Amino acid sequence: MPRTNHLARRPLVAVLSLAIALSADVATAGPRLGIEQPVSDFGTVEQGTPVTHVFQLKNTGDAALRISNVKSSCGCTAAVVSDHDVQPGGEARVLATLDTTRVAGRTTKVLSVYSDDPQVPVAALTLTGIVLADVTLSPNPVYLGRIRRGEAVTREVVIRPGRPLGKDMVRAVTGELSGLQTRLDLAPDGTQRLILGLGPDIPLGRFTRELRLETTSARQPVIVLPVFGSIEGDVVVLPSQISFGVARAGASPERRLLIRNRGLQPLTVRRVAVPDAFDYSLRTLEDGLEYQLSLKLRDDVRPGTVSGEVEIFTDHPTEQRVVVPLHAVVRRRG
Repeated sequence: MPRTNHLARRPLVAVLSLAIALSADVATAGPRLGIEQPVSDFGTVEQGTPVTHVFQLKNTGDAALRISNVKSSCGCTAAVVSDHDVQPGGEARVLATLDTTRVAGRTTKVLSVYSDDPQVPVAALTLTGIVLADVTLSPNPVYLGRIRRGEAVTREVVIRPGRPLGKDMVRAVTGELSGLQTRLDLAPDGTQRLILGLGPDIPLGRFTRELRLETTSARQPVIVLPVFGSIEGDVVVLPSQISFGVARAGASPERRLLIRNRGLQPLTVRRVAVPDAFDYSLRTLEDGLEYQLSLKLRDDVRPGTVSGEVEIFTDHPTEQRVVVPLHAVVRRRG
């Protein structure tokens, strides 16, 4: 048998050992976000029960870690309840709170943690569990979307018992029914279907309705179902609302609106009215088809909350006035 040269193998072993050591150094170099338990299962709770959990985050690197923000999915709130700056070996805490008032069945909410970890700048935390209810609706709430006037649109809400062997159901639909058409059907599988449609008299613009679903449940006699959307005509304004966020007097950003004509006849924007706290300019991008409206907070606006609406007046035979809400929170200079 050939003899093995153990001396020749030693350099290779040394190289491998060095590579492993370098990999370990890279894994801990700089700030590193470590999460031992990224998923929390809250088990089974009754609808309406508040759910809270504190996630533990650790800096496993060798430099200070900065947690800049935490964002959560709908129905869940999250906040960093410790120092945002975490020293090497230190820990931070994120408090997650879930409102189960409008939640039913298996529920999963994801929180996004933003930090200056160069390898994982966004990490996920998950809150999951089962919420019990006598009657469940899917979807809840109902978003009809941005709908062209005259367009036939229907949405379906599936209604089923929320407990094993449950038999509770919806027996009537009341509430804000103006502009909506509703029909309650019983499916062959025993579930119910609430069919929602738009009535011919619904006005242009954003709308929100709250339906009251009366049930056979003693614990859940009424379920409130929000229905919302936006009806658009020939005159379309994008975006449909304006927010300046938090701005400082004398240094506010500019916001722009596009006014588009989707009709067959040319459109003229005759004039624009804005609240006194704003300056504006109107520019024609394409005559008869598209205009641009630019808005900016005035330099002398006082600190506080500024709310109002932009009024756009056109020569359209049925859409002479289009309204766009706007909002801003103004801080002092400096």
